[in-house]
Amino acid sequence: MNAPSSWLFADNSKYSTRARLIFMGLSFAIGILTFLVYLAIWYTCSRRGRRSRDAGAGAGDLEAGLAAAAAERGMSDAAIAALPTFLYEEADDVDCAVCLGQLEAGEKARRLPKCAHLFHAECVDAWLRAHCTCPMCRAPVGPAAATSSKKDGTADTPTPAPAPATTATAEALPLPPV
Repeated sequence: MNAPSSWLFADNSKYSTRARLIFMGLSFAIGILTFLVYLAIWYTCSRRGRRSRDAGAGAGDLEAGLAAAAAERGMSDAAIAALPTFLYEEADDVDCAVCLGQLEAGEKARRLPKCAHLFHAECVDAWLRAHCTCPMCRAPVGPAAATSSKKDGTADTPTPAPAPATTATAEALPLPPV
């Protein structure tokens, strides 16, 4: 059987067994200490990042932070219901950008007031529960646009755009007060 040729394991080495054990122990200890220093740095950095995220969301006022996060995510059901809905009756081929299907005559449709894009009512309602913007152009939609704020903390109140003309069967619902 061949013996290892390393200076650490060879019997004819000029280093004693005790010196070899001390060297191996120190190498192991340095490796463990390096790993512990890495863990300490990782823990400190992740805690600092978590603390800054919590401070930015208003950690003192949890309800206000949750309300702001919900406003960023989507529109309320009342605000969505206030958007104009009508039965689609035109012969043009119009595609719904949410479901990628075509709007056909007699289907319930919804036209967004700011950008006048047209969608299936059910499709755009699902989109607006998660987003406050148009699925096509990302323009702010309806009352959610009035709740946006500027960087300096003042409220941004845009001027309302005139509602687009709809067909005779339109169910024009007024927008809720903001």
